Amino acid sequence: MRVAVVGLGHVARHVHLPLLTGLGQYFRITAVCDSQPGYAAEVARQVGVPGSGVFADTRSLFGCGEFDAVLLLTSGSHASLAVEALKRGYPVFCEKPLAHTADEAALVAGAGERLMLGYMKQYDPAVTKALGALDAAAIRHIDVSVLHPPERFPATDWTPAAAPPPKHTGAREHWEYRAVLDSACHDVALIRLLAGVAELDVDAAASWGARDGEAGSLEFSGPLPHGRYTVRWHFLPDYPEYEERVRVHTEAGTHDLSFTNPYFFGADSGFERELLAFHALATTGTPPLSGAAEGAADVRTALKVLHALGKSA
Repeated sequence: MRVAVVGLGHVARHVHLPLLTGLGQYFRITAVCDSQPGYAAEVARQVGVPGSGVFADTRSLFGCGEFDAVLLLTSGSHASLAVEALKRGYPVFCEKPLAHTADEAALVAGAGERLMLGYMKQYDPAVTKALGALDAAAIRHIDVSVLHPPERFPATDWTPAAAPPPKHTGAREHWEYRAVLDSACHDVALIRLLAGVAELDVDAAASWGARDGEAGSLEFSGPLPHGRYTVRWHFLPDYPEYEERVRVHTEAGTHDLSFTNPYFFGADSGFERELLAFHALATTGTPPLSGAAEGAADVRTALKVLHALGKSA
């Protein structure tokens, strides 16, 4: 399957491009796109894409047509690009967040069904194993704890160009909203999957510890069909390494899942499995674990967190 990769930042270079290249029996990169001058051409040389497959803007990219599917790996809201790609008939792999508002997310959901969100933890082998042994009706509580220092990537000779700080308006002005949609969304998606629900309600939330323009600590919780869930998310600037623990307490025992820095991974990772799931979506129509409807639900969950915090959404 010929793919176009839009957005060539850290995650693309450290995760998706190496995996796409390694999964050559499934994928062939035929187009790359990035707005930073020279980035697309440099990546094209590394992955063997000819000059005709190098683009600096998506308008030119979508006018090319030399690919079968699109990977949207840019930062921020992916709504407008996803809508354009879906309306042109391309299957879309979309990094989170799907959108920044409920209205944006609804536009994506109305543009087509062949979209998959990049929630790699849903495809982690440990999660797959837990799902096979878990009775959702027996869940009493799902407890999530995330200790999140600044992101650390494997060493590379590539140095990204400095990007201007993002300008946030509306709900995005609140760091809590960004913490949910940019990071804790993975945990929201996991809870949805493990508990077998379409969307999470939020009835309590608190935040504290933010300083100097950085995120702080965030806690939110709500009901499940037969129990409750709790998410505790902490941005810790000096913490040594990323740690995450998901504990699913049932009437018969506890399923204990743990995750370390996601960018240091081995064979048969959640990242690899999600790309294979995208291939299945694009080629055979196999539904993903999270598509546009689930992404829209997660946007609404973030807004519910703000509402529980007493802040305007």
